[in-house]
Amino acid sequence: MKRKLMAVAMSVAVAATLFAGCAQSDLNSEESGASESQGESVYPLTLTDAYGNVVTVEEEPETIVTVSPALTEIVYALGGEDKLIGRSEVDDYPEAVFDVQSVGDIAMPDTELIVSLDPDVVLASSIFSEEAYNALTDAGITVVIIKDESDLDGMFEYVTTTADVIGLHEEGLALADQMEADLAEIEAEVQDTIAGDDITVYYCMTYGEMGDFTAGGDTFINDIIEAAGCVNAAGDVEGWSYSAEQLLEADPDIILVPSWGYDAFLETEPYTELTAVQQGRVLSVDNNLFERVGPRNIDAVRTVYEFAVDANAVAHAGA
Repeated sequence: MKRKLMAVAMSVAVAATLFAGCAQSDLNSEESGASESQGESVYPLTLTDAYGNVVTVEEEPETIVTVSPALTEIVYALGGEDKLIGRSEVDDYPEAVFDVQSVGDIAMPDTELIVSLDPDVVLASSIFSEEAYNALTDAGITVVIIKDESDLDGMFEYVTTTADVIGLHEEGLALADQMEADLAEIEAEVQDTIAGDDITVYYCMTYGEMGDFTAGGDTFINDIIEAAGCVNAAGDVEGWSYSAEQLLEADPDIILVPSWGYDAFLETEPYTELTAVQQGRVLSVDNNLFERVGPRNIDAVRTVYEFAVDANAVAHAGA
């Protein structure tokens, strides 16, 4: 039950973060010390962060603290884990992250602990509180609030911006290129298999007493579903709020449910009335693949695509 509550809390926090990100400014490089195209230093790096603050990272950080599980995952994917000296309490991937000092909550971490760690840069998401931001910057700590993305294309910039801030520019470009290539490969497979079949997919963020939350048409999870060659069953709404009545009316071909709530979903009314439940087309997924912006979003696309192919094959068997 404790793990379930934590998962629910994270889902709600993610929803709040992503929704806030839609209204935030872009994080753009305004000035750099040398040509990025030549792989030289980008420092001093001046940025306008997600809060509209102009921030300058004077030189390549040797130590960083991340107060966002998505940003932590990106740091590891870039190979920058040797710089990481602090992370949020909800970070859980990769497993090595548990060896890094926890600094607490993603919105209001232990700022005194962070100051004692004396990092060169703190990376945080748009859910980071103004109180925490002020406490750290007043103590002389450089804080960069990286804008949460609302579409899949923004995920590539999210990666490269993080890479630039922490001194891994070339690694960021290489990782983004690889992700784009992997995504293009899936999209090519879609064209050869399920393109045009209009397979509807519903992403269940939470349900039942916790409320029916999903990914509307203006979210990057919507883009994940569409990149997999499918149609978002909740694509006609904005944001994250839905209802069981709307879900029953949509009656999607496929339903994706976080693993922490999968078994109960299959047995909870009125979801038992859904065709996907009755015909075994509900997939248990790792919600972090979908709800954290980063390299593993490509894994989410492939997960949806492969399940859709299998479900489609079964539906048309003998036709």
